[in-house]
Amino acid sequence: MQRTLYFIRHGEPRETGRLLGSTDMPASSSGNEQVYAQLEACDGIAQVIVSPLQRCQAVARMFCETTGLPLQIEPRLSEMHFGDWDGERYDVLWQSARAPGIGDFWQSPWQHTPPNGESMSAFHLRLYDWWQQFTATPSPLNAAVVTHAGVIKQLLAIWLALPEGYDTHLSRLEIGYGGMIQVSVHFDEHGQVWPKVVF
Repeated sequence: MQRTLYFIRHGEPRETGRLLGSTDMPASSSGNEQVYAQLEACDGIAQVIVSPLQRCQAVARMFCETTGLPLQIEPRLSEMHFGDWDGERYDVLWQSARAPGIGDFWQSPWQHTPPNGESMSAFHLRLYDWWQQFTATPSPLNAAVVTHAGVIKQLLAIWLALPEGYDTHLSRLEIGYGGMIQVSVHFDEHGQVWPKVVF
């Protein structure tokens, strides 16, 4: 049995230049249009799963209301919570002398947690838990998932079976606004899940 999943990053937010984790800034009109077009291009989807944040949920809800597809809101697909840094402008964060700083985090995210924020291990674990639960029951139904770049990067580490604590791909992989990654999931006769990233 096999299913296809389409992971779509939300569109460009109304204001750029800020570190948006749990900060609930909506997407711009053009950003929503780009994601809507991506959803229309998904082949034979039976449902849409979405982060609860507005920049993901608004366009997905609009698409589902138009097509009649079911919409599932999944809090575990929210972006990482950056604590005191969340919603701040990048230029302000880079100028801050407080330790750890954003540079420390970007270089070693598993070793440095944003002040009052979510650790990388906790972020990874909630996405691993979601993926295990989502694939626990074999299904042939295709689905689209509208979420965040950080979420997709962590899921890529899970799909590729990268060792926990591996972070090189985080800074070397760019997922643009409205970008989409296709994942083919095969369920073997023993119920084992075999994900394959399709470019």
